[in-house]
Amino acid sequence: MAKNISQVKLLFPKPQYPTHRAYIDLFIRMLNKDKICVLERDLEILSIGLGKTAHKLFQSVVEKETLFEQVDALLLGSLKLKVEVKKRLAEFGVELLNDSNHAVIDLIFAQYNVKLDKVQVTKNKTHFKIEIEKINKSKATTEILNKPRLVQSVQNTKQQVDKHSTDMFKAKIIQARALFPEDIYPNYRTFTDFLLQQVTSDPLRISGADMEKLSSAFGSEELALFANLNNHKTIEEKLKHIVFGLLQLKISVKKRLKDNGCELSVTANVTVIKNIKAQYQSKLEAIEARKQHELEEKRKAIEVEIQAKAAERLRVMQEAEAERIKHFSDFPKLGINNIPKHSRTEELLQKLMARPISTDEKKWLDSEGIVSDLIDKKYHLHLAHQHFQNWKQKSRPWELVNASAAYRKAEELTKIKKALDESYPFNIPKNEKKLKSALLTTYGGVCRDLKDYVNSIKLGLEAHKVTPLNFRPCTLLGAVYLSTGEFDLGHEWYDKAKERGFSQDAYDNDIKSVYFRASDEMKNRLKQNLIATGHKYKWL
Repeated sequence: MAKNISQVKLLFPKPQYPTHRAYIDLFIRMLNKDKICVLERDLEILSIGLGKTAHKLFQSVVEKETLFEQVDALLLGSLKLKVEVKKRLAEFGVELLNDSNHAVIDLIFAQYNVKLDKVQVTKNKTHFKIEIEKINKSKATTEILNKPRLVQSVQNTKQQVDKHSTDMFKAKIIQARALFPEDIYPNYRTFTDFLLQQVTSDPLRISGADMEKLSSAFGSEELALFANLNNHKTIEEKLKHIVFGLLQLKISVKKRLKDNGCELSVTANVTVIKNIKAQYQSKLEAIEARKQHELEEKRKAIEVEIQAKAAERLRVMQEAEAERIKHFSDFPKLGINNIPKHSRTEELLQKLMARPISTDEKKWLDSEGIVSDLIDKKYHLHLAHQHFQNWKQKSRPWELVNASAAYRKAEELTKIKKALDESYPFNIPKNEKKLKSALLTTYGGVCRDLKDYVNSIKLGLEAHKVTPLNFRPCTLLGAVYLSTGEFDLGHEWYDKAKERGFSQDAYDNDIKSVYFRASDEMKNRLKQNLIATGHKYKWL
């Protein structure tokens, strides 16, 4: 966390970014809750004064629950803020532009005794005003420039300026209202709302006479704030005056609330305030109702737009899907989609869905990249049924061995387990030792797959006794013992298997299969054992 805080500070070196470095320092003091604690409300006001990006940064930090999350959010938000400020320095040579509220910034810094070595408060023109000046200068060379295009350019740029001004007005109103949250300052929030209605010519605004009475009822500072509105001509100047005046009031009101637990001063005329507030309550309710109505209308419009877009997307998707199925086939039960119609692949997959395909046909599918676990299981299941029927109908014992192997690969064990249970102990002639060993081994393999390790070991030992030189019973026993955690026995049986012809590659594949079939707890134990016994596999 300390590292992240250091990184945030490094983003804004004091010589280049004095204002934003001071802002970050106050932010860190607020998060750390140091002796000179920075209040969250004050930092929010400062963030709003710095601009939209800083305010978003503040919101992203305070919504986090833990200090670690807040510091991470501060680092991420500061990176975004740095990009914006750096670009501004490169283009205009200043840290702050006109859309920043310098009065607010100075007042908050003064409140916390922040002194800047060099505060770059710019009087530069905004981008839009610069563009208009460029166009106006171009009028002197109308012989060169195309006049209709010039006029259109001026009109477009002025429209942009108008939009920028509207956005600025909204930002100032938000700043003013943010100073006095209604849950903490109900009276001063009402005073603020009435002031803003006066400036913005709201049709539901309070009359000038009543506003003067209300201001006087609050106190001399409030009356002066209202009276001095007339000294400013433009809405922008009036809004700046209100925000700055409210900031000064906020300091007094906040101190009063802290010291006395009362929002209003002792000299305030509470009766007049209540009467005027009640008189205009219906208008306030109408304002709120209108806002709610506008929000609801916007919500409905957005909902209609979303539904229309969703319907259009669905229509496009349905048309695309209809076009696709004209040319491609899907085999969801085999885990394969988008197979071209009338192709050999489609023909073989349709065949596989209904009946067995040959070994060569399966190899061809593999060579074409048409592979999935479901295809393999389906292929082996068809083979298993074939072998099983041959065993049943033609009494061929080896077909039971083949059926067992295929059912195991298809992971369908119920049918073969029942057949093996009923056939055991396999009354095979003494001269058919290989057959009996194979039946015992495959039966043990089925038990192993079903995690019936006791019977699996019993059948493996019995098969080894019948054919002591065959490696297959040894591999069965090795796998079972490794799976049950008896690692020494497992390695011992695998060593016997290798002595009887079990290849190194087959051994490596067997070990891998045992490892990936094991539970997580057994996997950890087996991994440690394999590493300790010198086994070096990339997949470990």
